[in-house]
Amino acid sequence: MGQAQDSIAFKADNGIRISLLTCGPGLDLYSGFGHSGVRIIDSTVPYDAVYNYGTFDFGDPNFYSKFTRGKLLYYVNKESFRNFIYTYQVETRSVYEQVLDLTPTEENQILNYLDSNAQEENKYYKYDFLYDNCSTRQLEIFKNLFGASFKVGKAIEPKSQTFRNFTNDYLKNNHWTRLGINLLLSTPVDKRMSNEEAMFLPDYLMKGFRDATLNGSPIVSQTVEILPEKLDFSPRPNNAKLFMWLFGLLVFLLWLKARDKMIYFDTFFFLILGILGIFMLFMWFGTDHQSCSWNRNLFWALPTHLAFAFLIPRKHKWVQPYARIAFYVLLIALVWNLWAAQTYIEEITPIIILLLWRLNYYRRDPEKNKMYANLRSIFSQFQAARNR
Repeated sequence: MGQAQDSIAFKADNGIRISLLTCGPGLDLYSGFGHSGVRIIDSTVPYDAVYNYGTFDFGDPNFYSKFTRGKLLYYVNKESFRNFIYTYQVETRSVYEQVLDLTPTEENQILNYLDSNAQEENKYYKYDFLYDNCSTRQLEIFKNLFGASFKVGKAIEPKSQTFRNFTNDYLKNNHWTRLGINLLLSTPVDKRMSNEEAMFLPDYLMKGFRDATLNGSPIVSQTVEILPEKLDFSPRPNNAKLFMWLFGLLVFLLWLKARDKMIYFDTFFFLILGILGIFMLFMWFGTDHQSCSWNRNLFWALPTHLAFAFLIPRKHKWVQPYARIAFYVLLIALVWNLWAAQTYIEEITPIIILLLWRLNYYRRDPEKNKMYANLRSIFSQFQAARNR
C-alpha cells in the first residue's frame, strides 16, 4: 500500500491531493454493493482524511425500526484514512483510488463543499438505496460545483440495464438475500437506467469517472490499486431454489401418503402467504421505500390469504368463492408476467405451482373433490393388491 502512494506525485503548488476511493463488494449484505469515499491528502501538514457519506448510528435505540421504515438518517463523516482503510484490510476487499487532476481553485471549492456538508446542521440525509447513497452523493459534488463544465464518462450503455439486473448480479451468491430483496423490491427497480443512474453503485461511479472531463480535460490523472481483491466470488449452488423445489416435492408426497393431513398444510401455507402479503403492503404504504411500491408479488401473496387460512379448517361457505377469485387473479397475473417489467423470479416457481394447485382444489365443487378422492382411493387399493 505504501508503494502505491509513493508512486503518486503531489502538485508542487499546494501539496493537496483529492481522490475518489472505490471499495469492492464484501460477502455480507451490508457490504455486498461496495462503498466509496473522498480522500483528501495535504502533504504540508501532514493530513490524510476520508469524507465518508455512508455512516449511520448503529447505536440508535430505534435503529431497526427506522431502517425498516426507510427513515434512518445517514451522514457524512470525516475520518482518518488509516481508520477508513482498516475495515477493508481486515475483510480483504479491494480498494482503488482515482487521483483527480484539479486546479488549486477547484480543490478549494471541493474542500469547502465537503467541510460544509460535514457540519452538524448539514451532514444528515435520508438514505435511498437507488437515488441517494454514498456513491450518488459523490457524483453530486461535481455536478453541483462545476455544472456543465463537468461531464461524466460512460459507465453503461443507457437504457441497457435495470436496477434489478444490477442488484441481482451483486447478490448472485447470496441466494436467500436475493430472494427476499426481489420479493420486496417492485416495479421502480425494473426501470431501465440512464448512464448516471447506474452510478448508484460505487463500481460504476468509478467507471463513470474513468473518462470524465472537467473543462474539456480528463479529471482523473491516475488510478491506483491500494488493496487487491482477495475474496472468492465464484458461483455457488442456489440453495434457495433447491429448498423451494424440495419443499414442493415434500408437499406432493404428503398428498400421496396422507391426504387427510393436507388441510393442516393448507392452513399453514395460506397463513404464511397472507402474512407475507401484509408485510409487502406495509413496505409499500407504511415506509418511505419508494422501491417497494406497486409490488406485483401481491397478486399471489394476497394479504386476504390470512383470512382464508382460518376459513379452511372451518369449511366455511366462503372458501369456494374466495378460492375461485384468487385462482383467476393468479392466472391473470401469470399471463401479465409475460409482458410486465417486474417478473417473478425463478425461486418462487414451486410456490406458484402449489398455490395454483391448492386454490384449484378449493375452487372446485366439493362433490368433484370427493369423486377425485374416491378415484385416488381405488387406485391406492389397486396398488396395494398388486404388492401382495
